[in-house]
Amino acid sequence: MRIGILGFGKIAREALYPAILNVGHKVTAIGSSGGVKPDGFEGAVFSDYSDVITSGLIDAVYIALPNHLHYPMSKRAIEAGIPVLCEKPLGLTATEVSSLSVVAEKHRSFLMEALMVAHHPQWQWIRQHIPTDEPLHLSVQFHYDNRDRLNIRNRPETGGGARLDIGCYALWVAHWLGARSLIAATGCQWIEQGVDARTSGRLLFDEHLELQFDVSMRRARFQQVIIHSQRHCWVIPRPFNPAANTAIWEMGSEGIEREHQFQAMQYERMIKAFSASVDRQSKTDLSASQRIAQWSDTIKHQFEERIVK
Repeated sequence: MRIGILGFGKIAREALYPAILNVGHKVTAIGSSGGVKPDGFEGAVFSDYSDVITSGLIDAVYIALPNHLHYPMSKRAIEAGIPVLCEKPLGLTATEVSSLSVVAEKHRSFLMEALMVAHHPQWQWIRQHIPTDEPLHLSVQFHYDNRDRLNIRNRPETGGGARLDIGCYALWVAHWLGARSLIAATGCQWIEQGVDARTSGRLLFDEHLELQFDVSMRRARFQQVIIHSQRHCWVIPRPFNPAANTAIWEMGSEGIEREHQFQAMQYERMIKAFSASVDRQSKTDLSASQRIAQWSDTIKHQFEERIVK
């Protein structure tokens, strides 16, 4: 498959470009406003992202642009009949995600949100082992320190903020483990320069599931998921961007009782799943993305805002 890449920032450069090559596909075109490309790259480089879509050089496109461009560039590619793998979030609002679903159905195009975590075997394993007859309590933390005011994650006009950038992972965990119907949402957003530098809260779902989460762009890098049922507790120390070798800890009264180990490259697995769906001419299904976007909208509108000066 000939794949074009829109945006050649860190995630595309360090994760997706190597993954595409490692699973046997080709990168034939890159859209980069600054002309950035890998060493030795022999494909075409376009400063206008739309030119990648209309170039005739690609069979599919991976979109790794700033958040505010995910919706318009995905829509443009879908309308051109180009299958799309787009970084999260697909849109800044649930309305944008729903619109993409309609456009994909109309043009019979395939669109997939690039949530690489869904393809890692540790998440496949935990979903098979959680009890279905007990309430679940989820605790999700994801932090990093980014104080560069010019960075896209710190700019409201580019869809910045912790809620959209990493809060979506906490919401994805809840959805992955069975949440569907949100019944209560409380929490706080700490707003700096127009974006939420930190969002923390509690969501209750009708499926007897509770999510407590804390995401921040002003703390030392850290991530962790804790899953509690009545009789079990699991800790996932590297839930979202694990190394090739990772583990889930099954906790007991004395600490770690068992360690379940996994080995996988989740970006490569995601590319394989995407290309297989394209080959099968699979129908676009954005139901999970739409729910998560709706929950994210609820957080934006219902959580208390505190302005940080």
